[in-house]
Amino acid sequence: MTETEYLEKIESAFRWVEAQVDRWNQEADLAIECSQHGPVLETEFESGQKIITNAQAPTQQLWLASQHGAHHFVLTTEGWQDTRGYGLFEQVFADHASRLAGTDCQAQGQTQDF
Repeated sequence: MTETEYLEKIESAFRWVEAQVDRWNQEADLAIECSQHGPVLETEFESGQKIITNAQAPTQQLWLASQHGAHHFVLTTEGWQDTRGYGLFEQVFADHASRLAGTDCQAQGQTQDF
């Protein structure tokens, strides 16, 4: 995969996160905010806790970190897959978000839908 293709996939993942956050805010009356700074997307919850999602261009990975752990994802035919077998990015992100928001944040769609 070229660097341009990789960066397009990262932007797709970031757009997916932002769409999920918008949906969760509306459906569950939450106040979660996203802010992007270059290759880093911060998702901040009402408690002040965050999920940090960032691009790792040298390894062509997508990283996610919160107080509940850190994950590295590589792009496969199924999507962004955790390198240690924890599943797809969308479900891992939703799991971390559910814990930080204190409510069930269901993942809808995939980053590849964008």
